[in-house]
Amino acid sequence: MKKIGLILTLGISNFMLFLLTLLAFIPKSKKGELLRRIIEQKKYIILIFLVAAAHLIEVNFFDEPATQLVGADFSGAFDSVERNLISLFVGCRTYILTLFFVFIYIIVYPFLLCFSPLLFLVSNERKAMEAFSYGTAITYALALPFYLFFPVTNVYTYYSISSPLKVAIPPIEKFFYFTTTRNNCFPSLHVAMALLIAKSASFTRNEKYKLVTYFCSIAVVASVLILTIHWLMDVLGGLAVFSLVSRIINGKNQNDIEKKVLKKVTPSLIDRIKVSMVVKVLMKKVKQACKRLKIFVKPKLVGSVAKGTYLKDAIDIDIFLLFPKNTSRKELEEKGLTVGRRVLENAEERYAEHPYTRGKFMGYDVEIVPCYEVKDATEKISAVDRTPFHTDYVVKKLPRKKRKEVRLLKQFLKGIGCYGAEAEIQGFSGYLCELLVIKYGSFRKVLEAASKWNVGETIKLEEVESPSFSDPLVVIDPVDPNRNVASALSKEKFDLFVRASREYLRKPSLSFFFPREVKLIPLDEIREKLDDNFVGIKLEKPDIVPDNLYPQIRKSVRRIKQACEEADFEILESKFAVTENAIYLIFKPKKKTLSPTIIHRGPPEKEKEHVERFLKKWRGNERTVKGPYKIDGRWFVEVKRKFLRIEDFLRERLKEISVGKDIQKVIEKGNYEILDKEGLINDDLHKFWTEYLNGRMPWER
Repeated sequence: MKKIGLILTLGISNFMLFLLTLLAFIPKSKKGELLRRIIEQKKYIILIFLVAAAHLIEVNFFDEPATQLVGADFSGAFDSVERNLISLFVGCRTYILTLFFVFIYIIVYPFLLCFSPLLFLVSNERKAMEAFSYGTAITYALALPFYLFFPVTNVYTYYSISSPLKVAIPPIEKFFYFTTTRNNCFPSLHVAMALLIAKSASFTRNEKYKLVTYFCSIAVVASVLILTIHWLMDVLGGLAVFSLVSRIINGKNQNDIEKKVLKKVTPSLIDRIKVSMVVKVLMKKVKQACKRLKIFVKPKLVGSVAKGTYLKDAIDIDIFLLFPKNTSRKELEEKGLTVGRRVLENAEERYAEHPYTRGKFMGYDVEIVPCYEVKDATEKISAVDRTPFHTDYVVKKLPRKKRKEVRLLKQFLKGIGCYGAEAEIQGFSGYLCELLVIKYGSFRKVLEAASKWNVGETIKLEEVESPSFSDPLVVIDPVDPNRNVASALSKEKFDLFVRASREYLRKPSLSFFFPREVKLIPLDEIREKLDDNFVGIKLEKPDIVPDNLYPQIRKSVRRIKQACEEADFEILESKFAVTENAIYLIFKPKKKTLSPTIIHRGPPEKEKEHVERFLKKWRGNERTVKGPYKIDGRWFVEVKRKFLRIEDFLRERLKEISVGKDIQKVIEKGNYEILDKEGLINDDLHKFWTEYLNGRMPWER
């Protein structure tokens, strides 16, 4: 009892002393805030003290009777497996190394154990405090049955060798056994708790403390082996306990995060009622307009509103006008646009496979799209004819309770920049999100599956025959097996989603769903950090829809890069940026200026016909500097380069390069300019360069 009283007194008094010191020295304006945090997080503080008290009670009251009840010690079993390893660890020890690991074991570990929750409390790292307190309780609950009913004596006691603790610091061992016993070894509490401290610290914003805890946790694991305190099996047991606790913490953290996300993205009851009322009024207006215009169609609500999977702040209402199959394409387009103009405010024409109308209705964004009414999607006349079947399939297959899982997936993809099948993004469509949730059952299971995907992954929801596809991800459309729903997904966005899935499952965070805005780096700092070799082309932005613009931009970047490399300007990076009025095509060549001459390798001497042509071309040519000449039976010639600087090459040859047709028109009109590094550092590209130099993923900002 004296031991327990002493330790409890020391622990509580030190904790109180630390808090009193903080209260004495922190500014008055902060005292109230600290007290509020203590009150708010009192359950975590109480839980930590309860676990500490339970441990002391176990050590001093229950451990010895439990050992006698079991009547056995399992160290012998460990010894039979590990004897050679123990000799290896003992052989690694030197006096200095022993002192270092004793310091880690006796001083650093207890300090981190006490200091970490206090730091979390003072710095208001509630998530870290929660992880540490609950993790401590779960760790001890998992370890306690083993301490009581699976006694394992520590290594140096089992072998009757001198305690490294006693050799290094003689008085320390006596105090050490106030808090533990010689046979409470499996699983290693030191290992499990050291790793838990590092895990808890990973939830903080304190990068330095994270690194300290990572290093110290590794050092603690090494110390229990080098000091021959724990068996390797004890360490593995501690790792197993920590692994389970870590999964529980991650699961709880994920649940908390996902609840917060759903609270933000799920439409309220009032929102849903309002949308439902607007849809009813809209459908009535569409039917009335069709009747007045004598247009015989069936209006149908499709898309995320029809399926109930829309996000709170992204409500688009999609109405499809189903025309009879015998309607001509011209009539379908004209009548579809006429209905759209009659019903919608600020109506404008948009183009997919054929024109449709986009505008406003009672404050909501609405699209009215004409299509053909077909019996099944395989009979489609135009691509949009499938869409009503997509809606019917999802409504039938997606349970109401799973709609929240679709919302989580959509917001996750928005957060990492992968949501949207349009050409600008080349990501996941809403329909693809719905199919993935139908296939795997939940948002988390989609991520678990995605974390294991490889390029070419093929997913089928129905057992149907389908052609092969060469896309990064293949999801066979259940209503049209000849189509890949994920065909718009680029390799870049596929890789990004796989990486984000792995990262989120490893360390969940709200920033995956709602990334922080990037903090702009000052232009002077960008100028200093940016490589001098960058060159760019600024183009007037053509007035065309994004779905037509972005494929042309990508084609232009690809073709210009190819042309540069054919002229010996090796391109290390090629990128583009689109602003309100301009397009920037940006290239980073290995060298902006090449050597004045280049040696051309000609044909072998024995190829007489080729040699004749080679000599005819280069003998007396005004560009020839040296040769033609032979080396080891092959002809060579040294000639002047046509272009030494990449800027000169682009000015001279840009109009000859085959790029996107609308961009070609801009170039032919001369509405472009070649920019060097200085010209590329401007307000238009401020965010672009900040993100480029930052180099972090959206969730890492």
